[in-house]
Amino acid sequence: MVKFYLTHTTIYSYPRPIIESTNKFYLYPYNDTKQQLVYHKMSISGNPTVYNYYDNFNNKVGFFTYNPPHKTLVITSEAEIILNKISLPELTVDINRHWSENNEINKGLFHRYFTEINSFNAKNEFQDIVHQIKNDQDSVFSLAQKLCEYVYNSMIYKKGITDVFTSLDEVWDLKSGVCQDFTNVFIQLCRMAKIATRYVSGYVYANEGILGAGATHAWAEIYIPSYGWLGLDPTNNCIAENDHIRLAVGRGYEDCTPVKGVFKGNEKQKMSVSVHLDTTPKKNNKVQVSEDILDFTETKNETTKNTYRKQLKIIQQQQ
Repeated sequence: MVKFYLTHTTIYSYPRPIIESTNKFYLYPYNDTKQQLVYHKMSISGNPTVYNYYDNFNNKVGFFTYNPPHKTLVITSEAEIILNKISLPELTVDINRHWSENNEINKGLFHRYFTEINSFNAKNEFQDIVHQIKNDQDSVFSLAQKLCEYVYNSMIYKKGITDVFTSLDEVWDLKSGVCQDFTNVFIQLCRMAKIATRYVSGYVYANEGILGAGATHAWAEIYIPSYGWLGLDPTNNCIAENDHIRLAVGRGYEDCTPVKGVFKGNEKQKMSVSVHLDTTPKKNNKVQVSEDILDFTETKNETTKNTYRKQLKIIQQQQ
C-alpha cells in the first residue's frame, strides 16, 4: 500500500478577454479496490457550478461553463490516493480453454468494442509481428507482455515530434514518440492478437528510470479471462501497478482527454500544465494568477487560435 499526493493544474491564458468558456474534464481519479481515493477537490476560476455524470466506460466526467469575460482560466485537481498491492494473473493455465474463453468473452458487445482494429496502412505488418511473436504456449497475459516488450524495444521515447493528431502510421514510420504513441501501437498489436485492450489516461510516479512523469501519462489495460483488467505500460515495459494512477479509460485518447472545451473570442490561447505527484504532500500547491502574470511551474505550453466563429469549436488537449 502506497499513499500519493496529487496536484494537477491546467491554466489557459489569452491576450484579451474571452467569454463563455465551456469545458469537459476527466480529472477524477478512480476509486475502487486497486485505487482508493482518500480525498479529492476540484478548484476552478470563478467557482462555476460543476456538473457530473458517468460515461459508458464508467469514467466520472465533469463539465462547466464560465460566462464572464476573463483572460485566464485555472483548473486544479488535488487528491490523496492509496494504491493497494494487486495480485497478478496465474502463469500456468490450460491454454486451449484459456483462449476459447477469451474468444467467447470478446463476442460480447462491450469487449467487442475493445477488440475492433483500426484501419491503417501498417495493418498487415502488425499482423505479421503478432504471428512472429506468439507461440502455442502463450496465454493472454504472456503474449501481451511480449508485445509490450516489443513496442518498448522498437520505439524511442522522444518529445515534440508527435501530437494528439499524429496518425498511427506516422508514429510507426517515426518509431518515436511519447507515452500516447507507445500505447496506441501496443493497443493495435494486442487487438490484432484478439486481446481486448483499452486506453488508460492517468499519472505515473517518477521512480528511477520511469518515463512519462511530470504530466499526464498513458498506458493500456488488457482483459484476461478469469482475472479481469490488468495495466501494461509499453513506454516503461512494466505492469501498471504500484506507480500508476488511473483517471479514465476508453477505446482511445479521445474517450478520456483530461480537459477539452470551447470558448467565444477570436484570441490566441496559451495552455500550461503542471503535475505534482509524490508520496509526501506538496508544501505550497497554491497557484498565483493575475490577469497578466502566471506564476507556476510549466511542463507544457501550447498556443492555439480560436476558430469558434468558423468551426464553432476548439479542442483543448493535453498529452
